[in-house]
Amino acid sequence: MLNNKKVFPYLLLAGQIISMMAVIPMFIFGEVWQWAITIAVYCFFMLSITVGYHRLISHKAFKCPQWIHNILMVGGGLPFYGPALVWVANHREHHRYADTAKDPHSPYYRGVLRAYFLQVLSPINFKYVKDLLRKQIYRDQVKYYWHFIIGYVLLLAIIDPFAIVYGFLAPAGLSKLFGGLVFTYSHRGRKAHSDLWVGLITLGEGFHEGHHKKASTHRWHTLDAGGILIEMIDNDKRTQKA
Repeated sequence: MLNNKKVFPYLLLAGQIISMMAVIPMFIFGEVWQWAITIAVYCFFMLSITVGYHRLISHKAFKCPQWIHNILMVGGGLPFYGPALVWVANHREHHRYADTAKDPHSPYYRGVLRAYFLQVLSPINFKYVKDLLRKQIYRDQVKYYWHFIIGYVLLLAIIDPFAIVYGFLAPAGLSKLFGGLVFTYSHRGRKAHSDLWVGLITLGEGFHEGHHKKASTHRWHTLDAGGILIEMIDNDKRTQKA
């Protein structure tokens, strides 16, 4: 039932909305040490998206051991972005038709509201992930997607019920609030832009112009945290310039 194609996107959207709202109690009740955990988990979620879902799985921009791939894949799915199959299919279609009427999340053609908040409702064309569909690990992530999220929530609840907020929902919400800027502000005027402040808070995603010029490039700016991490993981990338 949870993986039903008609229900699944709306469950993801509900999770994203709850996560964004969870930022409010963090500002009201969060202590310094809890904010430190929120920021750390936020960085893990964002790096899992920009390094894992985006550069590794979508564009095959670098190589890494399987265990690192698996950690990034799980981390990318936890904040209600959906399984890699779904995210990558949507992203590859975006690159195929970037900033045109066929772009699944163009702020110009789809509207800023849909591009920012409702991207998860975009129809998914799985022809863009035929390579991933052949691999069992990605099909398993779809099958057990909610198991990981529920398991993580239960673990946090055992440690501290409020940890569900500062260790999961708030960082997931921040990743959506900041990450949504890449689909809207960094795609203003029907073209990709590189914005330093967006790039810094999204750990590299906001350096978008260079990425769209050459999607397979692993590092998009000298201050691209995701690219720096990749060079720490993949020795072959250390000598390549941004």
